[in-house]
Amino acid sequence: MQIPSMQRRNLIFLVALLILLFTVFHLHTSSNNILNDHSDEVDLPPVVIRPPPPKDDPIIPSSSEDRPDPIDKNTPVSPPLQPPPPPLSVLPNNDSTDKQQQKDTSSCDAVNFNWLASDRKHWDGWASKSMFMSPEGNFTTKNVFIKQDESICVVVLLGPIPAKSAIRPEEHLAPADSLVMTAVGQWTHLSITLQQHPRQTNVYFASVPFTHQDNYQLDTRIEYRSYFWETPTKHYYRPYRFLSSNKLIVKAPLQTLPPELPACTAQQMSGGEGAWMAKAEYQRMYPLDFYGMFGVSQEDHAVNNRLFVPNHCRPQYISLGQAAQCLEGKTVHVWADNNIRRNLKVFSSGNRWCSDPTDVDCICNDDEEDHETLYPWAIDPTIPLEINETWHANTQFYFHPVSSILAKDWKQEIKQASLSTPKADLVLIHFGNDDIALRHMSPGRFADAFRDLLSYLVHDVYPMQRIIVRTPQPFCCGTIYSTSWNAGRSEAFTKAVRDAVDQFPSVLLWDVHRLGMTSHMCVSIAGTPYTTRSVLNVENLQLWNLVCAP
Repeated sequence: MQIPSMQRRNLIFLVALLILLFTVFHLHTSSNNILNDHSDEVDLPPVVIRPPPPKDDPIIPSSSEDRPDPIDKNTPVSPPLQPPPPPLSVLPNNDSTDKQQQKDTSSCDAVNFNWLASDRKHWDGWASKSMFMSPEGNFTTKNVFIKQDESICVVVLLGPIPAKSAIRPEEHLAPADSLVMTAVGQWTHLSITLQQHPRQTNVYFASVPFTHQDNYQLDTRIEYRSYFWETPTKHYYRPYRFLSSNKLIVKAPLQTLPPELPACTAQQMSGGEGAWMAKAEYQRMYPLDFYGMFGVSQEDHAVNNRLFVPNHCRPQYISLGQAAQCLEGKTVHVWADNNIRRNLKVFSSGNRWCSDPTDVDCICNDDEEDHETLYPWAIDPTIPLEINETWHANTQFYFHPVSSILAKDWKQEIKQASLSTPKADLVLIHFGNDDIALRHMSPGRFADAFRDLLSYLVHDVYPMQRIIVRTPQPFCCGTIYSTSWNAGRSEAFTKAVRDAVDQFPSVLLWDVHRLGMTSHMCVSIAGTPYTTRSVLNVENLQLWNLVCAP
């Protein structure tokens, strides 16, 4: 049957209309898909090697940035250095490792050092800067707020080195740059040891616990760059000092009484980390604590009216009389330089030696005293220093002066002296200061020699005695003519001694280096590497904690 022509035309028209509608619908759907894909790409954060993030990128500020700045409100505020860094996931080559992500033990783990070092919009890469990071690890130009006993990351960005190092490639015991940093508060001063970033070598950082409430600012001094501290006599001493761009406000917990801290162990008192707190503030916080009750005329152990307070424990005070009881009937062999000679002068005189604070000659240098007449034990090892005259303790110190560790065969000298002297109950060892002063002595060379000597003493000379090793002197902020003394060498040689002691569990460390503050040094007063007379009382307190330890 043949379909009429009218019906055929209607059928063709209907098919064409359906095709047209289908085409329009398909084009509309494709257009929507394209638009949707484009909008997703815009919303993704831009992948750049060196941000900062765009202004419309939503970054949630840390809680510290929402608070007003309570410090120096009348001081003009400098322009911001740089915005907070973007999330680490946006940046390539971030410094977070799998181990750090699994175990967050440091307040510096979340800091992106690549971003800090490479940004040039807000840091020109030339002027050195120091800063407190936020608790989340972000950069902030505002003051940072934390609670007492929390840790915060401090960062130093250094400009380019002044010249290529002439030091031959070797394993160094300290970073390339000699930096001295102190967190300075109204009541508390805290010395900070920085470590160099393994890849961003112009970045130094440290995770620092702040156990005392105060408002802190970082005071940093650059002494030498590019390992020039190893051979300072070949380079000019031109230190550069600067303050941090922001401050840290440490708040005490909301409670009326200070927390009950455990008593410090001998190791915590003799070498643990701590801070120097104003004596009046310590007495205000701990009014009943015996550690802060002494006056100037008594057995005071304050330096510049500040007390050394260990972190996370209650200081243990041991008087001279208690120390004498711990040493009763003992023979002590001392192999040390003039620093322990000064300690023994203080002890044997009941803290009366050099008690006049205006006597600069003995406060910072007692070398010119008539030792042959007044202190024969200090120059003749066969004459002991006897303590029984004062406290009837019947204690004898046999003092053997030492010099550089390579000056003689100390193994044989100590071995022979130990056989010709009454048997020791206690041994004090102190090397390093004379070696720091020598231009040709490198920290690595000293480390090898001292480790070998200590091993010999532990196994072959004094296997049954308690051995106490004292670190080299802290030093800062000057030079001594014709010597190699500087802060970097002092830190490196101290590390050599600490590392050697760590290898022998039976050996105790007398870490006087941790007491070092710039205000304690004699280099600017008398041109000597000694610390001031008042520091000796605190050093002796460290020693008595080790001597009286069970």
